[in-house]
Amino acid sequence: MSSATSRPVSGRQARWQPHNDSRRERIVVSAIELLEQAPVGVEVPIMQIAEHAGLAKSVVYRQFAGRDELDRRIRREISDRFVADIEDALDIADGSIHSILVRTIGAVVTWIEDHPRLHEFLRTGPSEEGSEVDAMNALIATIAASTRALVTGLAGVVGVADDGSVDTMTFAIVSMTEATVTRWAGDPAPLLSREQLIEEVASYAWHVVDGVARRHGLTLDPEQQLVEIITQFAAPN
Repeated sequence: MSSATSRPVSGRQARWQPHNDSRRERIVVSAIELLEQAPVGVEVPIMQIAEHAGLAKSVVYRQFAGRDELDRRIRREISDRFVADIEDALDIADGSIHSILVRTIGAVVTWIEDHPRLHEFLRTGPSEEGSEVDAMNALIATIAASTRALVTGLAGVVGVADDGSVDTMTFAIVSMTEATVTRWAGDPAPLLSREQLIEEVASYAWHVVDGVARRHGLTLDPEQQLVEIITQFAAPN
């Protein structure tokens, strides 16, 4: 199913494009707001989305070719919000390795706790047309790729060649974190508190990072500022 925005546009259509973009955004935001309030497993009707957006149902169908396209666009917006929150937390310029891990894992816990319905919706289908991968797995791959690029860049600074272990390491940490936090969030009586969970998962992630670093001849201090570690290894002997 092709997107309305992917078709060639005439001059008249181009003049209306900002207006149509605004309406699409309004529809998607309204759908997400309603989705947050809906019971688990309950689909929000297009009529309800249109009413919440202050638009006629026919306008929704003019902006999106059908329910599948609208749902893909909703999942893409949810994914973008999730990624933005995680990347804000994953700031290598601020903190030690341990504090960065705790902060980033804390952001994952907060997002899943605060948006359980959106998190669930990511598993209901893809965010891109033609994809067979659901939006949650695509999101995990996106965050892992972003983290991999960051770690690979740091490895290059300290003179360590990437032998492929960075790819495995980052995907393992990201997928482990999402799966563990999801299980915890869905448990009506979890054994660990929120703070205990974050510290526990951060310790797992640290052991993975430390193991990979040692195999490359690097000894890291989890409590040292990451910027200091990079400067130390990058300094000429």
